[in-house]
Amino acid sequence: MSLLNWIFDAWQHTRITDARQETERLRHEMNALKGRGGLDEERLLRALGELALACKTVQRLCVEKGLCTEAEFQQRAREIDLEDGRADGMAPPGR
Repeated sequence: MSLLNWIFDAWQHTRITDARQETERLRHEMNALKGRGGLDEERLLRALGELALACKTVQRLCVEKGLCTEAEFQQRAREIDLEDGRADGMAPPGR
């Protein structure tokens, strides 16, 4: 593995770790909002938008870097969707 590939891999792992930490932070924030008896719709939509951006970025990087094809990515998404027994386009949080 070349030094450039190693650096890029390290950068990608850092970005993935950052995304996981941000997801966990947002999950805690959502729980705190629930505990106060209501949700701030604007903050919720912003958090969902940020999460969607992170997911699309990871998806495109995987395809662009040749880790998988778009078809393989979509097939895996369908498989993961069915893990909870429903083809509803969602995965339960925390799984």
